This record gives sequence, C-alpha cells and structure tokens, in this order.
Amino acid sequence: MSESEEYTLRWRGREAGPFPVSEINRQLDEHEIGMGHEIYFQDKWITLEEFFAALPKSGIPAPPQQTPAPRLTTTLATREKSSPVRIKVSVSSPVETPPTGSNDLGRDLRPRYRLVFAFLGVFAGFVGAHNFYARQWLTGLLQLLLSIATYLMGFGIIASWLWAMAEAVFVRKDADGIDMI
Repeated sequence: MSESEEYTLRWRGREAGPFPVSEINRQLDEHEIGMGHEIYFQDKWITLEEFFAALPKSGIPAPPQQTPAPRLTTTLATREKSSPVRIKVSVSSPVETPPTGSNDLGRDLRPRYRLVFAFLGVFAGFVGAHNFYARQWLTGLLQLLLSIATYLMGFGIIASWLWAMAEAVFVRKDADGIDMI
C-alpha cells in the first residue's frame, strides 16, 4: 500500500473523506479528530487506534508518537572558593495530599469526627444539627424546615428524625468529600 491511498473516516454515523494518511495525521495533531474515530480499512470499519496499530504490518508510515510532557530540570551552580556546588531541582506533577488546614476560600478542611456526627444525628438530627456540623448546609436547612412543617401540621418530628437516624448510620463523608474520622 502506498502513502497516496485514501481512507474514509466515520464519527457517529457521519462519513468524511477520503483522506490520505498524511491528512489524517494532520487532523489528529490539530485535535480535529480523535483515536476513537473509525476508518474504513481492509473492507471493515475499525478505530484509528486499531488502524495505526496495524500500520507497521501493512507498510503505511505510522503517525509521529506524542512525547510526554518534559520534566523541568534546572541545575544551579554557585561558585565557592574552591569547588562548585550544584543543586538539581526537579519538578513533576503534583501529588494529591489529603486536605488539612484551610483552603484558598478560608474554609476549614479538617476532618470531622464521625462519633460527634452520629450523636448529633441521634439527639438533635431532627433539626439538622448533624448536617450543619458536616458542612452540609442545604440538607441541614431542609431537615429543619421539614421538622417545622410537620410539627405545625400536627405530625410531630418523626419524619425528619428518621431521616437523621438513617444519615447517622450511613453517611461517612462531609460536604467536601473528606472522610470523617
């Protein structure tokens, strides 16, 4: 097969082309198409990923491989009296650490205590106290309003208390997604 051979592309049922391999490579480089697009190759539709994997077998030049983002490496040399001191600094992708302290918005990100949450849910959960403790303001407000509404209608606070009991047992994370300890 030669470089001048052209192929039809398909994405979500719409066909485009025919394109030579060089044009397909250009479209991939400019992110106009992706490896999930299908190409009509050897009397069947396959993904571009499968197509480029089969290229070395068929003799068509493969697209240039994307290189990973380079790591920033800096070497600083300072001259002392007799010998240079070299400091090598490497920067790579940040590692996610568990949140502690406070974030940029000034919110406290320390983990909440599960035992305190459960006790608040059992004893004051009908007014949403446990949800306020876990920084789930909207849910706490809804429980408080439900309590007031059912109490004024003469049903008591049983509905919101049952809701609070279920949350005291099943909820494991606060509003920020931090596991309670």
